[in-house]
Amino acid sequence: MDITGDSQYQCWNLTEKDAEKVRELLSHAQKYEAIEMRDAIAAGLTGWWYGAYLMSEEKFMAVAYITQSFVYLFGRDKTAMRCIGRNLGRNSPKRSGTASHSIFGPDALVKAFWNGFEVAGKDVKSDTLLNLCELTEILCKQNDAYAVRIAEKKDFALVFEFLGEALIDELGMDVRRLGREGHEKYCSEQIANGRILVGTHRGKPAFVGEFRETPQGIFLEHAHFPIAMRRPKVMRGIHARVAELLLGRAPTLLFYVDAANEDLKAAVDEVGYHVVMPGRLMRLR
Repeated sequence: MDITGDSQYQCWNLTEKDAEKVRELLSHAQKYEAIEMRDAIAAGLTGWWYGAYLMSEEKFMAVAYITQSFVYLFGRDKTAMRCIGRNLGRNSPKRSGTASHSIFGPDALVKAFWNGFEVAGKDVKSDTLLNLCELTEILCKQNDAYAVRIAEKKDFALVFEFLGEALIDELGMDVRRLGREGHEKYCSEQIANGRILVGTHRGKPAFVGEFRETPQGIFLEHAHFPIAMRRPKVMRGIHARVAELLLGRAPTLLFYVDAANEDLKAAVDEVGYHVVMPGRLMRLR
């Protein structure tokens, strides 16, 4: 246990005995907040969780869920989140070459966490406003020049390359080179599970993306357009076809959009997406 400079809080690694108090904290999350954390805790408090406990009220005010690549954040108090960041930062290895993480959560909480975690001396590789957008109705007309379908085994080579490109943006590494066998297995399994989408523009490969179904809706993830197809008109046409296909499975489609990507924002706005949670993704090294 580590008592921070803010003496009203104590921070420690959480165990199953803390699960109910963590669930109580997460119950205050808005519809689209802490989705990853709520999914993770559904089967019990396993893995690495870290929390800031408000002693005067005997409850957690902020938690971090830490995986191999991500630190997911949620809290009701920015001071508590800063305490978590400071404590984790003090204990973070400062040797060069140590593993890096991507920090993700609501914008204000990520800022508070980083305000404390800066003591670790890590460099910020990228800092992105990543807004969660929701779609319930397609607002633009469909165009027959674009088509989207579920990937088949014959699409493996295309999925391998396009999904590899998408993961460079998320993980900061080329899994096709550094983890080829694992990436091959992942692509094969996702294709077999019917979780990969392939899009074309006049018959030419234009898009690959993944989707997963959750209680909140269908999440579109790792969406990748090759450079030649990153035009608002093309992206709008493909995303409209994606929505047409996926909204047949669930009433809500969810997609994280880089707030600095003006072309993509323009495309998905026309399709009918709107921001429901301003998030932030910081990648450290």
